[in-house]
This record gives sequence, structure tokens and C-alpha cells, in this order.
Amino acid sequence: MRVTGFLRCLVAVWLAVQLAPLKASPPGTAIAFASLDQGQSYKLHGTLFLPEDGAPIHPALVVIHGTLGIDSRNEFYRETLLKAGIATFEVDFKTGVFATVFGRPKASAFVPMSFAALKELRKLKAIDPDRIGIMGFSLGGHMAVDAAFETNRKAWLGDEKGFAAHVAFYPVCRPYLKQEDLKMTGAPMIILYGTEDTYGEGSSVPAFKQLLLEKAKFEVATIPYTGAHHAFNLNAPPEDHWDPVAIGHKSHTAWSPEAANDSRIKVVEFLGRTLTSK
Repeated sequence: MRVTGFLRCLVAVWLAVQLAPLKASPPGTAIAFASLDQGQSYKLHGTLFLPEDGAPIHPALVVIHGTLGIDSRNEFYRETLLKAGIATFEVDFKTGVFATVFGRPKASAFVPMSFAALKELRKLKAIDPDRIGIMGFSLGGHMAVDAAFETNRKAWLGDEKGFAAHVAFYPVCRPYLKQEDLKMTGAPMIILYGTEDTYGEGSSVPAFKQLLLEKAKFEVATIPYTGAHHAFNLNAPPEDHWDPVAIGHKSHTAWSPEAANDSRIKVVEFLGRTLTSK
């Protein structure tokens, strides 16, 4: 019986998820770059990890951290992504930019940084310039959504294509519910969130999904995790802290191994349909 390309993709996804914990990631390559906003003096950098599958060219993901900076969430997804044949460019938008939530720039400041990372990857021979996605957590998730708006793409890339896929973990969707221009680039997007998120994702993500469908004729895939909190995929003790973006300025984060492990599977399945199968 002839095995279709789609079935081969599903088998590759299953193997990637099952084998991910068995091997450490290969060494990464540090890359320095600048934001596309010439008014910013930030010196940005990231680490590129390439799959060790012998392929001459790979799809890739720009991976953006949350307000805490780069943490265990990057590593939690990295090996699974590499085994699925997807390179990761894990950028640092915190060092030299802000130290705490009190000094965190507005979200709009990170948009030209995100597109700068995309342009940097497109310079590399090992990366397919047409198969670069973006994935982020909280602040980074917000960037994954912001990069999907056509106005932002055009402002920073002009006639150049935007990201090929968008993976947003609990991106704080409440601000989008008041946004006038919701025109999207059309690249596929998935949002993963906990229903008990103190940033309001339990209600704002479904509302944003419906708004995009009605106003932009765009359907975003959403994965709700019942009972899960913000940063459900950060393997750390539960924590409460102040954040002006959280409801009542009170943020609660908590690890959920069930949601985290399932999200790793869901992300690789999504990327198998949108990046690796092209």
C-alpha cells in the first residue's frame, strides 16, 4: 500500500515527540543582530540550533521568551522541534533591553525586533527563507500574534513575506479585542492557553478567535487547557507577582505537566502541517 505524504508527516511527528527526551541538543551558534527600528540602540542576539538530520536546508522557528527572559521553556520544546527537522533561533530580547517588569518597553517595541530575527534567518544558507515561523511565550506569544497583522508586516518588511506560521502561548489577547485593524497576513496561527490564566486568556482568547473570524475572515486554531494557569509549560514552583498587564495587576504562574506535554505534541503537529510538509 502506498503511504501518502500526509501519513509520512504524521509518523515523523509521532517519532519526534516520543524520542525527544533521549538526546541533548546539539551546540548552538550565537548570532548578533540589530532591531529594524533604527531609533533603538539595543544590541540583540540569539542562538541558532540546527537539526542533525543531514538535510542541507531546514524550516525554522524564531523563539521568543516571556518577561522572565530565556528559561526552561526553550529547552522543553527545542529537542522535539529539532527531531522534527525544524531549526530554532532562540532570541534574547531582554538582556540590555529591560531588567524587570517595571522597565519593560511597550509591546510595540518588540515588533521590529521580531521581524529583524526573521530577516537574519533568511540570510543563512541552512534555512529555507520561505519556511520560517515564530513561537513565543507570554510576551513572546504576543509578538507571535503581532507579527501576524498585515499592518506590522508591511511596516517592517515592505514587500517581503512575513512569517510562515505563528505559535502563540498565552499571548495576552485582551488588547486585541479593542484593536480596529485586524487584517492578517493569512499565515496559519495557533494559540495555546490555560482557562485559569490571570491575564484573562480563558475568556479573551475565545473572544479574539471569534472577532478574527467575523472581522478578518481568519480562523485561528486555539487549544484551551482546562484549569491551567499562565506559564503552564514553565517547570517551576507556582509564583505570584505584580504585573500591570495581569487582571488586578496580580499574576499567577503554575506548571502543569499534563498541559505542557500535550502542548509539545500539538505544536509539532501544527508545524508538521504548516512548515515541514511544504
